[in-house]
Amino acid sequence: MKIEAQAEITWMYGDEKTAKAVAEAVQVDNESMPAKLKKSLNVETRWVDGIVRTKIKYSGDIETLIKALDDLVFSVKIAEEIAEKV
Repeated sequence: MKIEAQAEITWMYGDEKTAKAVAEAVQVDNESMPAKLKKSLNVETRWVDGIVRTKIKYSGDIETLIKALDDLVFSVKIAEEIAEKV
């Protein structure tokens, strides 16, 4: 099924150091997205104080969006685990 969607996901960490580390790690992943996918999916992650916001714009198959969101959440989880160890 083809869809057009916009979403904003917010993660609240309460401290700037963790938010910055997570946002920077996830944004690098966003920027390394395959060129073909970049045509239909725009993902941008930024941080302010202890809050991380990811904005998503997408046009295409719903299955691809679901996979992209799953990848995003997994990337955030890994970045959180690494930030905790530093």
